Amino acid sequence: MAAVVAGVAATVLAACGGGGQVDAGTPLPGRLVPSDRLPKGFAVVPYQVDDMIAANRSTLEQAEKVGFVPAQCRPTADAAFNPKLTEENTVLLVAQADPGTQSGPGTLTELVSTVRRNIDADRRDTSGPCRVVTSTPTTGALAGARIVNTSTELPALRGDPAVGEEVEQAYLVRTDSVTTFADGSVRARSSYLANVLVASPDGQVFTLQLGASGEDASETSRGEPPISEGAFTDLVRSAVERVAQP
Repeated sequence: MAAVVAGVAATVLAACGGGGQVDAGTPLPGRLVPSDRLPKGFAVVPYQVDDMIAANRSTLEQAEKVGFVPAQCRPTADAAFNPKLTEENTVLLVAQADPGTQSGPGTLTELVSTVRRNIDADRRDTSGPCRVVTSTPTTGALAGARIVNTSTELPALRGDPAVGEEVEQAYLVRTDSVTTFADGSVRARSSYLANVLVASPDGQVFTLQLGASGEDASETSRGEPPISEGAFTDLVRSAVERVAQP
């Protein structure tokens, strides 16, 4: 059960300006991908940082009552990272796609923070023996459900030293999730998620988290992410370039 990654209001994204270079000393909002560089069909929707923090707290509390198989695959990166996020050290955006987008409706999220994320933990929790994890919630709306998450690592991402851009660590992954409810009904969802540590030329290190998730669908239709793998990777590269500005 990954914690929520949501977005700030459109006013924050507007502060990013267009797709050109940002000035030295760029504040955090200026490091978000600007609206004119989002995939076609996506529009930014309002969501406050403090709402995301509250949702994360609730998700982490619920995760304490979830069983995981294998047991050592209980998520650890979110539990260490999310409680440290504040409105001062983190900015976010959320954009939604209409049904006419490539794979149908979906959500795109971006987080940029000065809090350093443990990407080794992300990889450990979703690869090797933890590539396929079954979780069983015992409380809330999903009580009694069986959730199977299958993670597939995407090709590695590297920075461009020629422009002073350094990727310290990056982990891009696709997750296919199938939920079987207590009544026997089945829903599926697929998503992409990138966690990247980006160093700017002045030595600052930022956590970039970018996700693209489709909507729930029946198991047979397999809810695909709203953009292709190639488009997602291109968007991550664009986001890294933006974050790496001085």
